[in-house]
Amino acid sequence: MRLAGLMVCALLLTAGALKAQSDAWLGVKLEVVEQAEARKLGIDGGLKVTRVDDKSPAQEAGMEVGDIVLSAGEDTVTTIEQMGAIMAAKAPGDMLSLGVRRANGRNEPMLITLGSVKDKNDKFGDDAKVKELRERLRELDAERRRLRDQLDERLKELGAGKADKETTPAPKEEPAKPEPKPADTHEPQRVRLKVTLGASFVNLEAEESAKLGIEGGIRVTVVQDGSAAAEAGLKVDDVVASIDKEAVAGTGDLRTILADRNPGDRLELEVIRNGKRQQLTVVLRAKDAQR
Repeated sequence: MRLAGLMVCALLLTAGALKAQSDAWLGVKLEVVEQAEARKLGIDGGLKVTRVDDKSPAQEAGMEVGDIVLSAGEDTVTTIEQMGAIMAAKAPGDMLSLGVRRANGRNEPMLITLGSVKDKNDKFGDDAKVKELRERLRELDAERRRLRDQLDERLKELGAGKADKETTPAPKEEPAKPEPKPADTHEPQRVRLKVTLGASFVNLEAEESAKLGIEGGIRVTVVQDGSAAAEAGLKVDDVVASIDKEAVAGTGDLRTILADRNPGDRLELEVIRNGKRQQLTVVLRAKDAQR
């Protein structure tokens, strides 16, 4: 009966089942670590990775078969139900912090940007524009959740009498006048970048920024092999706090900076890695150049 239960748990915790009532996608299959193996490893328990889906958030973060998930966030995880409850509270674009026992016996932190179950089995998932649009959607979803949390907190304070009601209406913003379009096209005007870093980024949550003592900041989620970012030494999970001594509030700031740059230009990045700050110099490359 116990063996059958373990098999059921393993089947339930596939990449799709992990989402529970959420659309968040991690992209692994897990099994409960048996007591005998846990004692041998000197741990109280955990969930062993038995499969990592191709092109999944887990794979991009470096998770491998044989890794053992010991904790998620501030909670230890020893059962499928615990992991399912944690995933159910997440949404695509959220950050999931895991404590992982690697195959070499070392315990390492792993920060993963969750994807969406809609990204699975997508034959167009490698398209650069698809990736860019999906990343933008996740940023907008994260911003919406932050605003909802702020609204809920404000309503809670007002309901408990801990804040005074503000009666002065916020100033209304004048609607921006649309820029005239060229007479011979209906395509929207947009900034076309001439350069590339060869890396992907997501905005930091406000709590993460506060812990690092910075305003805003962007976290590296992908570094392409042989790219300008890789050559400069940029790594996944690095946090870029400033560029050319100017604070980076989010990915929008990065795009604005890159819009004014040309191939061969240098960017001085202030990077936070494992709590320590360091300087990296990136030499930008042409967007369409071969690596």
